[in-house]
Amino acid sequence: MNKVMRLQMITHFISDHEVKTQEELGQLLFNDGLKTTQATLSRDIRELRLVKVPCKDGSLKYSFKINTDHLISEKLRHKLRDALVSMEIINYFVIIKTLPGHAHAFGALLDSIELAGKAGTICGNDTCLIICRSTEEAVNIQQQIDLYKK
Repeated sequence: MNKVMRLQMITHFISDHEVKTQEELGQLLFNDGLKTTQATLSRDIRELRLVKVPCKDGSLKYSFKINTDHLISEKLRHKLRDALVSMEIINYFVIIKTLPGHAHAFGALLDSIELAGKAGTICGNDTCLIICRSTEEAVNIQQQIDLYKK
């Protein structure tokens, strides 16, 4: 059996069963006629981006990672509209001024999206500092953030 078919079987089992361990997953595959190693299962789990989520009984089971990029983009769009005061570039930095109490939310949202050239963020009460790798990347990051305002 090839890898694509094995991944499809794993997807099916994760969707239809409460698979809590790699051993359970291996047993389900074995019962369906496929013997795999623990190392192969680990690679497959990583490739399918499976995560552990709580079951109703409090234990953990494998599930598919939810793509939250769209949700984060919407939150950032709303935060920019509702709490942004100003944004300016000074050398390697993009300084975002917010309404009081909103800078940490900006920082968390900015840390969860991919901004090419961002080295990190530091936030206070009403200021979020984006540290960039170059002055050109600071301009690029400001332009990327401006796209979220539209």
